[in-house]
Amino acid sequence: MSTVNYADYLGDSFDPTSGEFDESKAKQQARDSKDTFNILLSGATGVGKSSLVNAFFGEEIVEAGVGKPITQHLEKVEVKDKGLVLWDTKGIEAKDYHETISQLDSELEKSFKNVEHIKDVPHLAWLCIDSSGARIEPRDIELLNLLSKHNVPVVIVFTKDMGEDSDKFIEFATMEVNKTHSSAITPRFARVNSVERRFSAQFLLPVSGLENLLDMSLKSMGLGKKNAAEALKKAQRIRNKVRLDAMISGAKTKVHIASAASATAGASPIPGSDAPIIAAIQSKLIYEINCEFELDLETSTATTLITSILGVTAIAQIGKTIVSNVIKFIPGAGSFVGGAISATTALAITEAIGHAYIMVLENYFDEITGDIVLPDNTAEILNMFKTFFQKP
Repeated sequence: MSTVNYADYLGDSFDPTSGEFDESKAKQQARDSKDTFNILLSGATGVGKSSLVNAFFGEEIVEAGVGKPITQHLEKVEVKDKGLVLWDTKGIEAKDYHETISQLDSELEKSFKNVEHIKDVPHLAWLCIDSSGARIEPRDIELLNLLSKHNVPVVIVFTKDMGEDSDKFIEFATMEVNKTHSSAITPRFARVNSVERRFSAQFLLPVSGLENLLDMSLKSMGLGKKNAAEALKKAQRIRNKVRLDAMISGAKTKVHIASAASATAGASPIPGSDAPIIAAIQSKLIYEINCEFELDLETSTATTLITSILGVTAIAQIGKTIVSNVIKFIPGAGSFVGGAISATTALAITEAIGHAYIMVLENYFDEITGDIVLPDNTAEILNMFKTFFQKP
């Protein structure tokens, strides 16, 4: 197991002098460290971008996120809890769309030139084209070539798919794209109807194509963007079993890192210093697991849950007081009988806590909605945790 220094892991969420653990800071750290999926959305007004995004990700994404205008024609909408960033192009349908494409080119150039991490650039683009259109527009080809220039994988999404009525246009548009776009990036295609539509008492057009869009999106990103692909799996609401598996995998990685940090705390040469630090690490781990499962608990509920979980373990002996959003772990208030917690024991306890808590959340996962639905009674959650927790 790789070494993770406990001070680096906790950052400013823990004050070793006072023994105070700041939940709000730990929660923010958990959100900031979550894997991110960046998607660039493009398409003319009315093509159905918003309904597509909401159907795919399961909520009013644009309304839930925080928008940051980058240029007149580009806005980044960040949805921290989902690990999602939408690069939304504006004005692509205007006659002077060349200005939009030029600004987008400049922003992509700047992003890739100054990138510190792959999570800061678009991982995928959805180029949305209305399948009821008469022809594919030159702007769509120009935009596709621009994305190819910057090696951004593209899925061309034919929106508002009407089945057989859309076949002719989609066939023509696909041929036109394959004939005229640059060859740096080979686009994939998906036909989608993201909103159920009723045309008469007898004819209802169902939602369709979203699963294929998920498959095409994952295939387009390839092996070099594994973390982004996992973030997409967690954010989407099309295949909830895939979503759950990705959340569990991400949470287990967090357990692995926190356990390594606990081991360095257990190896601390300062008598009585280890237990408060280990308790802080385990508390932050709970927040990180919550974040992986998109579980945003009220501060009071989270505090009660964390202190109750730690109370099941040997760390209960450290002593805890609650002051607003701060848990105070009292230095020197206790440890294992006989002194310091060994590195091996610290690691084992942290792993046991993390894996038991993951199993609790998995048990409360609703495969229909893709949400974790916890009972109001914290005691019920704690009792389930006790059944899963295997004391080292």
